[in-house]
Amino acid sequence: MRRQIAVFADQNAIASLLAFSDELEASWRLPPDYGYLLRLVIEEVATNIVKYGYHDHNRDQIQLACEYEQGVLTVTIRDRGQPFDPREAPPPDIHAAADQRLIGGLGLFFVREYADTLTYHHDPRSGWNELTVTKAMSMLDRLRALPIFQAVPEAVLAELAPRLAECRLAAGDVLFNQGDSGAECFVILDGAVEVITFVNGAELRLEVFHPGQIIGEMSLIDRSPRSATVRAIEPSRLVALNEAVFATLIGSSPELAMTMLRSIVSRVRNTNQRMIHDLERKNAELVAAYQQLQAAQAELIRLNRLEEELAVARRIQQSFLPRVLPEPPGWRIAAFSRGAQAVGGDFFDTITLPNGQIGLVVADACGKGVTAALFVALSRSLLRAASQAAGSVQGDGDTSAAILLPAVSLTNDYICREHGESMMFVTLFYGLLDPATGVMQYINAGHNPPLRIGRDGAVIEELSEGALPIGIVTGQTYEVRALRIAPGEKLVAFSDGITEAMNPAGELFGDDRLKALLRAQAQGTAAELVAATVSAVDAFAQGAPQADDITLLVVERLPADG
Repeated sequence: MRRQIAVFADQNAIASLLAFSDELEASWRLPPDYGYLLRLVIEEVATNIVKYGYHDHNRDQIQLACEYEQGVLTVTIRDRGQPFDPREAPPPDIHAAADQRLIGGLGLFFVREYADTLTYHHDPRSGWNELTVTKAMSMLDRLRALPIFQAVPEAVLAELAPRLAECRLAAGDVLFNQGDSGAECFVILDGAVEVITFVNGAELRLEVFHPGQIIGEMSLIDRSPRSATVRAIEPSRLVALNEAVFATLIGSSPELAMTMLRSIVSRVRNTNQRMIHDLERKNAELVAAYQQLQAAQAELIRLNRLEEELAVARRIQQSFLPRVLPEPPGWRIAAFSRGAQAVGGDFFDTITLPNGQIGLVVADACGKGVTAALFVALSRSLLRAASQAAGSVQGDGDTSAAILLPAVSLTNDYICREHGESMMFVTLFYGLLDPATGVMQYINAGHNPPLRIGRDGAVIEELSEGALPIGIVTGQTYEVRALRIAPGEKLVAFSDGITEAMNPAGELFGDDRLKALLRAQAQGTAAELVAATVSAVDAFAQGAPQADDITLLVVERLPADG
């Protein structure tokens, strides 16, 4: 620890330096001898500098630096006044009669006698004078300064002091750990240590010990393992007392024995009170927890039933998805769907019609969870039933529009009419594929535009979004559009759960990453492309919770030479 101050060498300097000294004594908890030396330097040396070192026309600073480390106090005082080496000042004749003694010199004599070392240096070039004094207390002095040893006879302390070893700890150092064997106790000379234990892996501070207190005597007395861990809070010095020294101290002073006995009893009593308080607190917590458990039991049963019902609903919803996808000659179809919650709002479907066409559906109900899942079930059932009914009455020459328009319009009008107040809607891509020609006619009701991918993975066409989603406006007019999937090309339809997947940093997967992935996987099959896309989205999310349902449908026309 080091502090310093600079003051102007006038009549106010001594008062400022003494106030600085008082502050250091309090904050550093200096032993009385150290504080006395510090004040002596200020009152004698600094006073001489103010009075005799400077003249009124050349007054400058007085600098005072103090350092206190490992029991050694170092005081350095600097000035630029008249050079004067206190070591050369003749000592006062204390044996002469008072009226015959020379005035002055007694204070400097005390400084020289009281300090352990005294050095002086004058730098002619800068004009600075520097006086340094040090003070280091002996072990006997340090023991004698502690109140706990005041009742121990001087002869006993003098005999024991040379046999005692000092222990120094930096802040954070451990003196001993809980469970260690204890063959000695410790007296704190300066600094502070904390007593800690561990409860269920959590650190708990029990007490803080300061200079003059003894720690670890319980293990020394009954030779039991340490009951707690002791760690330094700040740089600290302690002296170790083995069993023989401890017994000598106790035997020499019944008052010390009583003091230590009171300390042990007080510590045990405080520990018991803490334990009783903790038990009362824990009992109150147990009562409250039991009451909360009773109150929550019915809710828990309800939630368990709800969880079971959601599991059943998820199994039912999964059963709605085609278990076996169509495999017309020269084509591959692969799909994937995963909800963000127990049940989802996305779905895909394949509808095989009597005329050989295949209906391909990817849809996304707004929202997630049970409400969206109910609209998924309703929309799928309406769309499938209407498509199969329309397809059963169409001849070979009829267009796909005669199936698409009635199916989508019926589904839209029914949801608007019967469930318009729910404010729910469904985005839908519905295409009818003729495997023989590769021609697909489709309606896109507000869904993410599917992508037609060439043999090299490049995007050939991004299909239009078309009309509004179904369930918003009754009597909505839908436009049937057409495309042709050439040999070697793929059609990729997906929900926004793919492109809007988010990583922990809040970044979206996005259209660009999807298109780059399709280019990289150009040579893969439809199933391989589905697997690679889902894997890429999961890797991008880095474990972040899935925010939206994910659905993907890939239709691949094999190359003519394949």
